[in-house]
Amino acid sequence: MKQVTILFAILICFAELAVAQKVFDDSKTHSCASHKMELYSRINKRKRAAAYPNALMQRYDVKHYFLDISAERNTTVVSGATTLQVLTAAITDTFCFELNKNLILDSIEYNNNNLVFGRDNNSITYAQLGSLVASNSLINVKVYYHGDAGIASGTGAAIGDGFNTGTSGAWGNQATWSLSEPYSAVDWFACKQFLNDKADSATVHITTSNLNKAGSNGVLVGVEPVPGNKVKYMWHTKYPIDYYLISIAVAKYVDYTFYAHPTALPNDSIKMVNYVYDNPQTLIAFKTRIDSIALFLDNYSNLFTLYPFWKEKYGNCMAPFGGGMEHQTMTSVGNLGNMGLNTHELLHHWFGDYVTCKTWSDIYVNEGLTSYGEILTIEKYRTAAVLAAELQDLNNSITSQLDGSVYCPDTTNVSRIFSSRLTYDKGSMVTHTLRFVLGDTMFFRTMRNYLNTYGNSTATIANLKTIAENTSSQNLSDIFNAWFYGEGYPTWSAEYYSTSNHVVLNVKHAGSVLSNNLYKMPLEIKLLSPSGDSTIRVNITTNADMFVIPTNKNITGLQIDPNIKMARLIGNITQNPALITNMNIVSANLDGLNINVQQNNLIINSQQNFDAQIINMQGAVLQNLNIKKGSQTHSVQTLIPGMYILKSAGISKAFVR
Repeated sequence: MKQVTILFAILICFAELAVAQKVFDDSKTHSCASHKMELYSRINKRKRAAAYPNALMQRYDVKHYFLDISAERNTTVVSGATTLQVLTAAITDTFCFELNKNLILDSIEYNNNNLVFGRDNNSITYAQLGSLVASNSLINVKVYYHGDAGIASGTGAAIGDGFNTGTSGAWGNQATWSLSEPYSAVDWFACKQFLNDKADSATVHITTSNLNKAGSNGVLVGVEPVPGNKVKYMWHTKYPIDYYLISIAVAKYVDYTFYAHPTALPNDSIKMVNYVYDNPQTLIAFKTRIDSIALFLDNYSNLFTLYPFWKEKYGNCMAPFGGGMEHQTMTSVGNLGNMGLNTHELLHHWFGDYVTCKTWSDIYVNEGLTSYGEILTIEKYRTAAVLAAELQDLNNSITSQLDGSVYCPDTTNVSRIFSSRLTYDKGSMVTHTLRFVLGDTMFFRTMRNYLNTYGNSTATIANLKTIAENTSSQNLSDIFNAWFYGEGYPTWSAEYYSTSNHVVLNVKHAGSVLSNNLYKMPLEIKLLSPSGDSTIRVNITTNADMFVIPTNKNITGLQIDPNIKMARLIGNITQNPALITNMNIVSANLDGLNINVQQNNLIINSQQNFDAQIINMQGAVLQNLNIKKGSQTHSVQTLIPGMYILKSAGISKAFVR
């Protein structure tokens, strides 16, 4: 076990030395993902609370956590108390909670009485309240404990559990910090690890050496001297908070505080509190990147909603680990020079903190939506070429294996929950796909409606789907079934043939897994021509769709999904003259007919009288028309945007609504 610990420390040292040499690290590696997977690789199958203790914990709703603990920068030993204020949901005489079984439980107080309690082998404690407590009663249970919080439940001593200590190889600072996601808050404080039970508020007091500073959630209410050359940092948040987002970080820090002035908050400002190692070179190295976080906060506030915790703060606490963790209002982070990491952890405060996944299976609404923030930041502040390269890197990652869904079916496997390829990369790309399907206006309106509906609460992928459908008035079942719940990705191929006034397309696709073989969705196709390229949008409904596109250009090639709107592979694209015969298009009859769409009307110029039909790409008749010689107007207001065909005997001409 010491060999593992020493090796881990050496790896951290080398990683941070690299950071010292290049503090502005914009590598595309998802350090958030990689660290969370690394962190829990040794508790891959940690047991969760069984049915009976789960039922007991369902009998109350956590209203407030009050942590009053002692911690130092060079040890994982903690001592103190956690008070759980809860509202009972049923009559009960037993109070059940979770606490690392390797911590010594000194006593439990309720109504000024010490309770009789018992503990099992899975970090569950059962305390007898002494009498029946009625439903809808507000009670306070105070748990006193001490011990080494670095000894994780059921796994032995390890670096990388709920409570950690280490030394920065780059800057020389010692630090102790918490990392509780997904199942390790239990390792350092008494709690109820239910995602759908956010505490209404939290208070965190940390007593430590007066050489240290201690960061946590919310507002710093005060710093109080304590005998023995110690101080008590007193933090409090009034916002609802999930158990794993409560945190502490202790080190010799300097406080770099400034104020952001987002345009969404014209008459006020947001406090930006950063606890940076007291090495004189650390702040110098990171100051520019820290300052830029205010720009990202402004951008996100404009795109989504105002930063949700603006009345308290946004902050960062440095700690010697290779990633970041979105602790509410006070991110824990190893490298403040990584723009992607800074934007990722910041956006978590909308997606993950303000609205939290209701189950770990729905981790997408935390990590996938937040990973897309990195795309939005590149789109805003970098070049189109950088954006295209980032999207291509995501595509390469996703298609490096055939299977896997954004929805996480195995929540006992922490490496699967935080899969870089699926939860982060594919999660980001399917968000990009959803934006493509909805369009920018409806996409960002959907996200705002989602945040406004589920803010300070929890949500699922299904909840997001409902919000998107209600906002856009579209049925999105095909999109969510294929991209969010379904595994794999499509491979697209096409045949085409061009004449003087149209191009015929036969677009085919197949899924990388048989269980998800049909992707019914819009698709962009770039028509390549010496006289100028054109990009069209068609609706895919089968595994082989035929389209007739009016154009007077000589089409010499195609690009499918040229702007990477989805994860995909591209197969063969070939010319096929037989497509003209197969579509039974008579060019001579098309020459005397001109059509175009202006707003909600179809303008037709004909040299003869004839009857025609408007059909969709599936062949369904939507309108019957009696065309007269000359010019006339027909309303197409009832047609949804897409590709249609005006069809008569010997005549087939496409138009786009």
